[in-house]
Amino acid sequence: MKEHSYLRQALQGTTWYVHKPKMLELLAFFEMRLNGGRADGETLAALRAENDARKERALELLAISAYKDDEDFARMEAARAQNVSASAAGSVAVIPVYGVICHRADMFSDYSGGTSTEKLTQQIRQAVNDPNVKAIVMDFDTPGGSTDGVDELATEIFNARKKKSISAVSNCLCASAGYYLASQCTEIVVSPSSMTGSIGVYCEHDDYSGALEQAGVKITLISYGENKTEGNSAGPLTDAALEHLQEMVTTFGVMFEKAVARGRSVAQEDVHKKFGQGRVFDAKQAVKIGMADRVGTLDDVLGKYGVTRNSGTGARAAVDAPDLQAESDELELAAAARERRLQLAGL
Repeated sequence: MKEHSYLRQALQGTTWYVHKPKMLELLAFFEMRLNGGRADGETLAALRAENDARKERALELLAISAYKDDEDFARMEAARAQNVSASAAGSVAVIPVYGVICHRADMFSDYSGGTSTEKLTQQIRQAVNDPNVKAIVMDFDTPGGSTDGVDELATEIFNARKKKSISAVSNCLCASAGYYLASQCTEIVVSPSSMTGSIGVYCEHDDYSGALEQAGVKITLISYGENKTEGNSAGPLTDAALEHLQEMVTTFGVMFEKAVARGRSVAQEDVHKKFGQGRVFDAKQAVKIGMADRVGTLDDVLGKYGVTRNSGTGARAAVDAPDLQAESDELELAAAARERRLQLAGL
């Protein structure tokens, strides 16, 4: 219980490039666990099936292999037998970007599932430096995540596209930190049923002072440094603390808009005025306002490079699989979100 309390507090006062519904899921999950609740078996079974389908989708991409001809196949097999890395000549590297984006795989990602910016950086570098990879395709299905490491990875992708073509596919959600990264690719393709955007920054503070008072609990904070404990949930935000948090949020927000302007080759003012300021858009609207280049599917993008998934030729996963652990806590997170939505709807 204490562990969940610490994680719940970690969500507060932290800046996020995340689609708001996902943040509400995270908050609902920790509220449920803090109150000793757990999701029922039927709900967990349904959510487990959904998560299994997501993992299968990633494994499908990572199982793609391509060989230009029999000679190339023989070269690959010989290298593999000697534990030497080898890749198909002229192949395409497909990189899945699924779930919540965090800087490192840590205790938080165990709860939410997702992708590490550190791992993505390694994957991009590996694909860029592989002479046999002719292009990179990033398959996005993410609500975004924390601000940590995102701008650094975005710059990595922007520089990499100068060396090789990098296509981003919104398939079917590319929001916030996900769009931050996708905007740095050579092109953005949005699947017909996708939602794309959510340019903005999220930060939350919860004031539990009233609840603590009713419970007869008085918290004493002992610190060194005048501002060391500002923003704690045992009391309301001071004006100075609120101003400081707003400054951080604004800084990351401006950083986000500048990166999108760079990646999409548009004015930052246009990003601020036309790209929704936190909204997500359907595929046609995203293309219309310039957030994406065209409507299409992952198969369409692969086909542009002469690749097909069904035949098993032309593409390969040149990188390691992302860590897509989806344990019971991840399932309960989604269950709590559903329960919360029902509560808000008065059902």
